[in-house]
Order: sequence, then C-alpha cells, then structure tokens
Amino acid sequence: MGDDLSSRSLFLTIVEVSSLIILNVLSLTGNTLICISVYRNIRLRTTTNLYIIALAVTDLLSAVLVMPFGTGVLINSKWVFGEAVCQLHAFFSMFVIYVSPVTMGLTALNRYVRICKPDQQYKRLFTMRKSRTLLLFVWTFVACYIAIPRLASLQAWVFVPGYAQCSIAHLSESGKIIHYSFVVTLVFLTPLVVTTISYTKVAKMIRQHNADASSTIQGKGRISSHEIKLSKSLFVIMFAFMICWIPFWIIVILRRFHLVAKMPRNVELFCMFLFYLSNTINPLIYAGMNPAFRREFRKVLSCERRRKLVVSSGGRVGTNEDLTQSTLSVFFRNRVIRQKNYNSTASGISQSPDVSEFCQIEHGQLKTDNTCG
Repeated sequence: MGDDLSSRSLFLTIVEVSSLIILNVLSLTGNTLICISVYRNIRLRTTTNLYIIALAVTDLLSAVLVMPFGTGVLINSKWVFGEAVCQLHAFFSMFVIYVSPVTMGLTALNRYVRICKPDQQYKRLFTMRKSRTLLLFVWTFVACYIAIPRLASLQAWVFVPGYAQCSIAHLSESGKIIHYSFVVTLVFLTPLVVTTISYTKVAKMIRQHNADASSTIQGKGRISSHEIKLSKSLFVIMFAFMICWIPFWIIVILRRFHLVAKMPRNVELFCMFLFYLSNTINPLIYAGMNPAFRREFRKVLSCERRRKLVVSSGGRVGTNEDLTQSTLSVFFRNRVIRQKNYNSTASGISQSPDVSEFCQIEHGQLKTDNTCG
C-alpha cells in the first residue's frame, strides 16, 4: 500500500525524520525571533508588520502543535498520541493551512495601497485598529469554518498515513465538492489573484521610482527607500510562498478527487513538507532582506541588553546612577550656555562661557559656582 509507513527503509526513515526536525527547529527559531524583535523594538510595530507578526504566529502554531507530531509519526510509523490529540492536531493543521494564504494576500494588498495609492487612502483603510479587527475576523471565521462542520458531524478528522498527520475525512461526495470549492476559491485562488495583481502593480511602481529619481513619487516623499526595500522583501516572500502552496493544492486536489489512479506515499508526504517549508522560509527572508529585522535578530541572538551602558572617561562602564548624573550634567551645561547667550545678546557683548563655570556632577553631588547660583 502506497501510504504504508511501515514499508519504508531505515535510510528513508532517517532522511524524512531528520528533514522534518530541521524544518521544525528553523521554523520555531525564526518565527520566535520575529515575535521577540517586534516586542523589543517599538519601531517595528507598524501596520504592515502587524500582518507579518500574524503570519509568524500562525507559523509558530504549526511549529509547536503540528510539526512535532508529524515527526513522531515518521519515527513510530503510526499515530501513537491518542484520539483527542489527533483531533487537536487536525484542527491546528487545517487552521494554519487556511489562514496563511489569506494573511499573505492581505499583506500584499497592504503593500499595494501603501505604494500605489495616496497616503490619505492608506491611513484611512489600514489603521492599526482596522488591521487588528480584520485579522481577528479572519482567524475567527476560519476557526468556525473548521470546527462547526466537525461538531455537527458533517465531517470527521482522522489520521491520514500518507500525510503523516491527522486531517479531514469527508463523509459524503457532495460535502467534499462543496468544501473544496469553497476552500480552494477563498483561501487559495483569491489570495493568489490578489497577491499577483498587487505585487505586479507594486513592481511597476518601484521600477518607475528607480527609473526617475526625481519623479513625482520621490518628489512628494510618499515612498521612502525603506518602503521600497520592505515591498521587495515581501515580494520575495510571496514568490517563495506560492512555490510551496501551488504544488500543495495540486497534490491535494489530485488525491482527494482520485484524479490519479494511485498517489505514491512519497508524493503525499512531499505535499506536507511543502506546507512545513512555507512555515519556515519567512524568517529567513526577513533576515536576509529587511535591515530592521536583521539588526534586531542580531541583537537578540547576541543577547544584547536593552539597557545601554555609559562608558566613563576612565574606561569604566557606567551604571544607571552614572547615566543619570551624566544627563543632569548635560542639562545644566546647556542651561548655562543659553543663559550666557541671553546675557550677551542683551548687553551687545559677545562672550564665551568658560568651562569652569559649568555645573558639574561629582561623587553624586550637584556642585554649582557663582554662575549657577
């Protein structure tokens, strides 16, 4: 039987298990870095990055609740985690499969409006509040679409050996046709069309910007170099994303509707590896093409402390107390300069403040001279 896991050779088992473990570790590490980076750096909390963080969270769900069980199946050649876990595994697997393409489509639409439409229109359509509401609606809708038919006994969730995971089982042919007509159209073809059109227009606008540096685009300052770099990185993400998802859905349709006489088990497993790969590649592209994320990734990986230390003139690393004293010293120095400039202007005499007249901080005590008094 093509999907019989027990028929695999030891070498093939090692290759499959090792590959999935590598993908799992990379996905877990990379998407966690994205979440930590946005949490640490307030400047990364933009509307566009809200869609990026939403995609990272869905990828994390796969890395935590889907991939590890797939690895266990490949190791044991069967499902050993019980019926309840199988139901949970099936739900989150389908949730990520359905939500990810929709999120990518929304991200592409965000970039299109930001680059190709007036600023006022972008700010009106993509406020932080509206974006959060939209993402929450998508997540809730997908979760309900997956759960309600199962709770109503219109569908079942069972272990599928070829996929090495639990997935949907259709109880009727008509139900299967309705399901895939809806899913393929709404969560795959629609995001694919939106993404293709959006990034085609974005690419055209970027080419126009690059061709004429003094064009209206740059003259108005509406599109910054950061926006262009971000759009390019998202374009690469989208391209790689579709490389994974188009073959995935082709294999699913061929298998579910028996359009091929017999689907080899390796092809079915390859379908799931494409799904896992899509959960892994996004952080790698962010790190490679987005300077802001790349800098933050390096800070996190190097365990850089968020508190900046002040190095004194003697080479000693300052403490928070030193930092406070240094700040006060600068404050009083600027105050003295402003006061002397004022006095000079009033008297019509140009004076240069002597360094000795500056307020200084010594040994934690504020010392003043006649000028400060």
